[in-house]
Amino acid sequence: MNHKIIYEEGLLSVKTSGKMNAGDFIAMAKDILRHPQWLPNGNVIFDHTALEFDDVPLSDLEKIRAFHMSNEKIIGSGKSAIVVKDGLSKKWHKLWSQGKKIKTGNRSQIFENYNDATSWLK
Repeated sequence: MNHKIIYEEGLLSVKTSGKMNAGDFIAMAKDILRHPQWLPNGNVIFDHTALEFDDVPLSDLEKIRAFHMSNEKIIGSGKSAIVVKDGLSKKWHKLWSQGKKIKTGNRSQIFENYNDATSWLK
């Protein structure tokens, strides 16, 4: 999985591509938290339209959740807008419905349209 972080219009934007896995997803999250424009309670838009998330094992989801929980204070209670390809929002929900839920103050919403996602963050 590849990722690129851009700061534009007061917002961190993360574009991903390739096959999703825990190691790369956590590396992306660490890069966000180290980014000079990152602030706790900040908002992020994730463009996952080029991300392949068909075969992510539950063990990877649990590792990602554990990272999120252990960094809850740094992440804070901002918003994460997640953009997926048209027709894939249900598939994203199904993926993350497996296993235990992340219980943090961060709010997330899935979108199939980038403009709707940015509007929700403002």
